[in-house]
Amino acid sequence: MNAILGFTQVLERDPFLTPQQAEHVRTISRSGTHLLHLINDILDMSRIEAGRVFVRKAPFGLHDLLDDLTLMFKSRAHAKGLQLLEERDPSVPRSVASDEGKLRQIMINLLGNAVKFTEEGGIAVRIRAEDCPDQPGFTRLVAEVEDSGPGISPEDLEHIFDAFGQADAGVNAGGTGLGLAISRRFVEMMGGTLGVVSVPGKGSCFRFDVLVEPSEDIAEREKPILRRVIGLEPGSGPWRILVVDDIATNRALLVELLGPLGFQVREASNGAEALEAFNQWSPHAVLMDMRMPVMDGYEATRRIRATESGARTPIIAVTASAFDDLRDQVMAVGVDRYLRKPFRSDELLEALEECLGLRYVYEGVLSTHLPSLPEGGLAGVSRDLVQAMRQAVVEGDMGSLAELLGQVPDPELVGVLQTLADRYEYERLLEFLGRMEGGS
Repeated sequence: MNAILGFTQVLERDPFLTPQQAEHVRTISRSGTHLLHLINDILDMSRIEAGRVFVRKAPFGLHDLLDDLTLMFKSRAHAKGLQLLEERDPSVPRSVASDEGKLRQIMINLLGNAVKFTEEGGIAVRIRAEDCPDQPGFTRLVAEVEDSGPGISPEDLEHIFDAFGQADAGVNAGGTGLGLAISRRFVEMMGGTLGVVSVPGKGSCFRFDVLVEPSEDIAEREKPILRRVIGLEPGSGPWRILVVDDIATNRALLVELLGPLGFQVREASNGAEALEAFNQWSPHAVLMDMRMPVMDGYEATRRIRATESGARTPIIAVTASAFDDLRDQVMAVGVDRYLRKPFRSDELLEALEECLGLRYVYEGVLSTHLPSLPEGGLAGVSRDLVQAMRQAVVEGDMGSLAELLGQVPDPELVGVLQTLADRYEYERLLEFLGRMEGGS
């Protein structure tokens, strides 16, 4: 799944796809995401049965969570011609301490089913908070998700909360039949109950309650602006990234994601190779798989951290572990960030940005200045070489430009030129080459 969804993200960035090809890529992405949800449902139930699921309580903005869910499902509902109404009682606290991830998954499962099975009318979400006299220090959060869908027969109602139990509508729509079973187990772990009232032909209303603790108000986070990264800020590199993974397709994915943005990437297939590459190449950051033959990522991370340069080099764990509690084990070995496969490209770029203090250029937002010529970078760059590169850009021959860049001795200068070329900023590339010609 990491390779399927990852390379789909690479293809989605290709500006030369035809409309039909772009739609095919989106279909692959949607189907892959659906398959990932099914896999995650099965893994969640396996973790529950193995006793490997725990309530992780922490303060979070409850209103932020509810706003995110409303925004997420309102667009899905509108796409089907449905209404989505939210009734949030004033009693609902702005911030609480609870397991945000489990509460989010419960709501996503219930809202996802409501939108999936409803063809006419709409969905109503009602949320309120109640005092909890029998549990001092807690508040009971009560939520209802009601739809005008086909309803559930009395026979099916007896089994819909069983693992792999599905009504006929659920079988026809696809899925594992685990969403409601997982939701009920999560609700019970959080001190509540989950039930349903349904009338065939008229709709269903799922109701659950969970215990939460009041928390000091957390400042409402700014809604992120989704912008696509198209490159590194010219002159801000070069940045060397060591990719360590025993699976070639996983390494290839990271190379394809990072290379076109202007990163220099080197690969290693196990921890022993990673140590050798680290000592020879001195990367600015390491993307480390944790489970590998010969030497795993845990041991490789410990050995890198034991060196003087490795002690300050960011290491980002990139792992496919099925168990959330292993995150603590991974972080304890000394990594700076944790990415779980399959990851989104923006998660990877955000982790690198935070660890290295990077500056990106975003689609539709071009930098207003050309980078400065690297100090001493023109040494060994003849006027003939600069003119040949200018000619290659004028003719649109990027293959020749790539070969000519191989003759430029300064890696920082190569990084600047390659970044401008990768971002199709040919006019700015010609202007930069003109400055080089004047200085050579």
